[in-house]
Formats: sequence, structure tokens, C-alpha cells
Amino acid sequence: MSLIESMMVPCTRMIRTAEEDGLFGRQSAYMPGEPFRAAILKQATAEGTRAEQPVLNEPYTVVLPAGVALEHHEIFRRDADGALFRVTGNPRDAEAPVQSTVQISKTTAERWEADGQCDIGA
Repeated sequence: MSLIESMMVPCTRMIRTAEEDGLFGRQSAYMPGEPFRAAILKQATAEGTRAEQPVLNEPYTVVLPAGVALEHHEIFRRDADGALFRVTGNPRDAEAPVQSTVQISKTTAERWEADGQCDIGA
């Protein structure tokens, strides 16, 4: 087992569902999906703006074992503390070459907070 593999923690992919709310709208919910392991490493904090308001972004590097594919804007949960993350990159852009002895891929993510209209299942 490599050092990066020993840093990987249990995570769960969150699957988005939407149901009619009875008032001509839809209520979004996230339910637990497939488990996987990932190393989640916090990057230096970056400050940006959104709609001319300062936004504090918590960027992370996410290292995944080969074969685990997360899509851009997919949500996942770190099981140890329930923290939610949204993928901001594409793991296929940073895969280890076939010749590498450690088969991993890397992407970026940000901390994600569910808004009040979204239910997060346990």
C-alpha cells in the first residue's frame, strides 16, 4: 500500500433525486449511493467574488483509486464527519499512466452546503 492509498478515507457518492412537491415544483433530495475511498487534501484558501460579493472558497484536491469516476459537479460525502463536497474538475484529466505502479487519478472539489430546498439522506 502506498502512502497516498493509506491516506484514503471512506466516502459515499450522493445520488440526486427530484420529486414533485404538489405545488407545481420539484423538491430535490440526495440519497447515499456507491461507497468509494478517496484522499481529500485541503488546498490553500482562495478568495473570489460572485455577483460582486466576496466568496470564501474551500478548494480541495481529491485523489481517487483507478476505476473510480466522479463527474463534474457530482456531490460526495466524507463518511467520517458527513462533510459534503462538489467536484469541480474532471478526474480523467489527471490519471496516472498505465505504466505507473500507483494507479490513481486526481481532481478538484469544493466544500458544498445543501440549501434549504435540498434534503440530504443519511
